[in-house]
Amino acid sequence: MEYKITKLQNEKGLDIDIIKITNSNNYSFKFYTFGGYMSEACIPSSSNPSEVEDVLLGYGNLDDCLEADGYFNSIIGRVCNRIGKSKFTLNGEEYKLYSNTSPDHLHGGKEGFNKKIWKIEDINKSEKSIKATLTYHSKHLEENYPGNLDCTTTYELNNNNEIIISFNATTDQDTIINMTNHNYWNFHGHKNNYKDITNHIVKISSDHICETDEGSIPTGKLLDVANTKFDLNNDFEINQSFLVNGGIDHNYVLKDHSIDKVVAYIYSKITGMGVEYSTDQPGIQFYTGNMMKESYKGKHNRNYGLQYGMCLETQIFPDAINQPDFPSTILKKDETYSSNTKIKLRNDFI
Repeated sequence: MEYKITKLQNEKGLDIDIIKITNSNNYSFKFYTFGGYMSEACIPSSSNPSEVEDVLLGYGNLDDCLEADGYFNSIIGRVCNRIGKSKFTLNGEEYKLYSNTSPDHLHGGKEGFNKKIWKIEDINKSEKSIKATLTYHSKHLEENYPGNLDCTTTYELNNNNEIIISFNATTDQDTIINMTNHNYWNFHGHKNNYKDITNHIVKISSDHICETDEGSIPTGKLLDVANTKFDLNNDFEINQSFLVNGGIDHNYVLKDHSIDKVVAYIYSKITGMGVEYSTDQPGIQFYTGNMMKESYKGKHNRNYGLQYGMCLETQIFPDAINQPDFPSTILKKDETYSSNTKIKLRNDFI
């Protein structure tokens, strides 16, 4: 196990650290203190461990990352996903939020946690893992959310080839919180097999999704996935017809969620590389890049396009603060918010 920290300072004077963690099996990932942005995740070839594929989409340089209006591979908060009509009521008081997907609020607002510089609090190295702890203080009424919120994000890589992402937070008054990581995966990689997300196999253990309206805001109802395109309980191959018909961008209600139980996986039929997800969160948003732009200046001199990446975002359900029957996103004063997700990198699916 080893890690390396590189310091960057751009023309605007922002001091940003880049941390790369590599395990004993040559699996690695690299992230910035800017938004916790993961700039790469590398999986070694099963036939030649010295050859690796970068399986995360990402920006070609730091300035593109700073200026982007997307959420590639970043920490999302205070509240991920959507809040309907950009408002909520807590303890009898109404809070109005920034409508960045008018009329609704998305992924924390105008400048969410993905655009904040986090501080390296600690890096703990052992024989079997390296754990980096980042902190950020979100002031009372930042993006008009109540309460001073002290946030901790821990990124860990171990010799089981698992990336473990843990979020924790405390507040000095009641607030709402629902953090996630927004990795854009493509397990064909950036080399000879580079292309869109067709020929990936996906499975999600879930019998229900959150029904949504035309603006992707939950109605409060849960829909049975049986006999619909949303049923991913068995291996499903993403094909062109599936993508042309809109793909998927819905929250799945997980049957049995715990940090030690695999609830979803995705892998490339071409490379055999992929991930298994485990989480203690009740939901997972599966997004097939349906709203990606036609062109992105990406890494490794690649230009990404529509539906070139997939996201699995572990979370409490979208718009939960406005849906009384959903799990709650309320964090009370003196309580601790906790969210944990394990992402096992694999090169042996085929």
